[in-house]
Amino acid sequence: MTKNLLFLLTLSILPACAADVSGAWKLEGDIAGVHINRVCTIKQADTKISGACKNPTNELALSGEVNGSNVTWSYDTEYEGSKITLVFKGTLEAGSSMKGKIETAGTTGDFTAKKQ
Repeated sequence: MTKNLLFLLTLSILPACAADVSGAWKLEGDIAGVHINRVCTIKQADTKISGACKNPTNELALSGEVNGSNVTWSYDTEYEGSKITLVFKGTLEAGSSMKGKIETAGTTGDFTAKKQ
């Protein structure tokens, strides 16, 4: 009985397992009036993610992490001749979709993504 109780207590304090977000995701969003439409291919190793987001004109390397159902990643891009970093903070929903916020230089927007 004591061993079972200790086992259950141990399980209850372990961090939540990270969701598996590996694969191709169709991402759409808007930030500061600019529409974003990309396909992001994500590779996951434990809680770290890497990969690339691609549109018809370029491909951008991404990096980030997964914590339970929360997914955060970023990539660098150019806007009107200036380098900016877009940060995506989303929540995984039902394993095949996510939604969240896009942030850059004090500006925020929204995004949705569906696993392909």
